[in-house]
Amino acid sequence: MSRTMDVRIPSSPVAAGSGGVPARGRRHGTDSWGRSRAVPSAPFLLGGLVLLLLSLGTVSRLPAGELLVPDDYFSISEAMEEAAYGDTVVVMPGVYNERVVIREGVNLVSWDGDGGNELVDGPGMKKVLRRTLRTIIDGSDIEEPGYLVSFPKDTTAPMRLDGFTLRNMPRYVSGVQLFMLEIRGCSPTVVNNILTGNQSWGGMLSTGLGIGMGPALDTTARPLIADNVIYDNRGPGISNGSNSAAVIRDNEIFDNKFAGKTARMRAAPGIGVREFGRPLIESNICYRNGSGIGAINFDSNEQPLVIKNNVIFNNRRAGIGLRGIGGVTTDIRAVVENNRVYGNFTSGMRFSKMDQVIVRYNAVYNNRRSGLGFYNVNEVIIEDNEVYGNLTSGMRLLDVASGGLRRNHVYRNATAGIDLISWKKE
Repeated sequence: MSRTMDVRIPSSPVAAGSGGVPARGRRHGTDSWGRSRAVPSAPFLLGGLVLLLLSLGTVSRLPAGELLVPDDYFSISEAMEEAAYGDTVVVMPGVYNERVVIREGVNLVSWDGDGGNELVDGPGMKKVLRRTLRTIIDGSDIEEPGYLVSFPKDTTAPMRLDGFTLRNMPRYVSGVQLFMLEIRGCSPTVVNNILTGNQSWGGMLSTGLGIGMGPALDTTARPLIADNVIYDNRGPGISNGSNSAAVIRDNEIFDNKFAGKTARMRAAPGIGVREFGRPLIESNICYRNGSGIGAINFDSNEQPLVIKNNVIFNNRRAGIGLRGIGGVTTDIRAVVENNRVYGNFTSGMRFSKMDQVIVRYNAVYNNRRSGLGFYNVNEVIIEDNEVYGNLTSGMRLLDVASGGLRRNHVYRNATAGIDLISWKKE
């Protein structure tokens, strides 16, 4: 592991307050004002515990502390090895060439001093935090295959990854495909990060546990994934496997695609869903991906997939494309509402092999095929949508068993407003 610094490391609040750099390995807590303070050394702690035992008859856990990198620990991994449940590893600005495994119940955050929480221009359309741009975990010199950052499996412990740029995973000689960030069977908060330059596969994986990974699909992943920028990876931006119930909110996801494929096969979704996954996908910006939001082998789940308040444009395939697993289907449902979907290279939205699709309050326009397409869907409810300027039909329904179309504004589409093909009678 090597580490290089590309910016000057400011003195930490602890160092300034104590008159020097903290001793290596010292853990820090905070006072009532939120300022860093050193946790007392072992002899003082022992005396304090004895007094507490005498007065109360019980021993309480020491307060959570901060471990500073590189002031206290040379690398993030070294700090993680020493961190205890409830601790926070705080990382100063710099480039850290290492793989990071976050410990159970430990937070990993970038230092927010010296204007770290100011919003500045990012790599895309959204503003990002200054500390995100200046605190980098880089995988370019790591030859052994593995996730760049990963969380522990099968735990409900609170954890946080906040304010890092994760970049540069190579394409491995073995051909193994690995995401940059792994969330498997746990529920951390992942916010204010940038994930880019994974030549191996995609940006981020959220999934439960399956065969060979732990208890068979009993552990649900419920992370909060918010305010991240995920771009220029060779796979999905965010992928949701079985038993993912992630909240995916306010992310910007663009320029993700499969490498080494024909144009038709480069359809890596900005946000992807598989099998039993049912994340909440809301208020994201997805553009220039293979598809904006896509689901394949979509399988039964008592919860519908909810996609709302997103802006999805200029993707190589459909803006939103959901495909059920086929065969006998039960409880393969989706609610798609209040999205703006435009300028995609095929359909605005396309749904196939599903039980029920509810599409309402969307603006779907200027896509290169139909605005809304439904194929082999048992029931559709299409209400209060604005559908216009699409290069074939505004809506196309093929082999749809039943449905209701109400209060839609459909106009200026090239071939038809509403195209009904092989409408099935009840």
